[in-house]
Amino acid sequence: MPTNDLNFIPIDREIRLDPNRAMLCKFNTNGLIEYVNDYYVEISGFEVHEVVGNGIETLKHSELPLTIFNHVMEHVKEGKNINVIIKDQARDGRYYWFFTDFEFKKDNDNNLISFVSSRKAAPRPVLSEIENFYQKLLKIEQHSGAKVAKTYFDGFNEENGMTFNDYNRSLILNYGNIAKPFASSPTSQQPILQENKSIFSKIFKK
Repeated sequence: MPTNDLNFIPIDREIRLDPNRAMLCKFNTNGLIEYVNDYYVEISGFEVHEVVGNGIETLKHSELPLTIFNHVMEHVKEGKNINVIIKDQARDGRYYWFFTDFEFKKDNDNNLISFVSSRKAAPRPVLSEIENFYQKLLKIEQHSGAKVAKTYFDGFNEENGMTFNDYNRSLILNYGNIAKPFASSPTSQQPILQENKSIFSKIFKK
């Protein structure tokens, strides 16, 4: 049975997220976790000391294609927001679906200092579509390797006539059940400015 990088065995039981709450994770420029909020701890089952200092890749679900993970990380390293529906794994092996939203803190020279990942409940009507696509990518990766999976991924985007980010944003905006905005920073400060505005900025006219 496949396991993730922490060797927790996945089980086929879903955790449904509260659409009015968000998990927050703050990372440094090396992708190491600096902060997680209480809702992340509640849903993931990880204690704070178990995740702080770990890299984001160590918590990746074994059924999330590496193609998708790398695509998200390429955007993040460039300080670009990306909204993608992701399957993640809790400590007890259960899974949950969320969509990503990133905000970036930069210095006066536009160098990345840190970034915050906001995770909120993914719209349920599109989960089967996303999961079907991810399963195809995963099987290609396992059978033919990451390079071949990337060509399939690129072909999927070409057929849709849009980037994978825009494809996910359209799914989220058309089928989302978002009820209210949430703080994008672990403190009470104003949201961090970023190059590409958060999807929540568009939804809530922020």
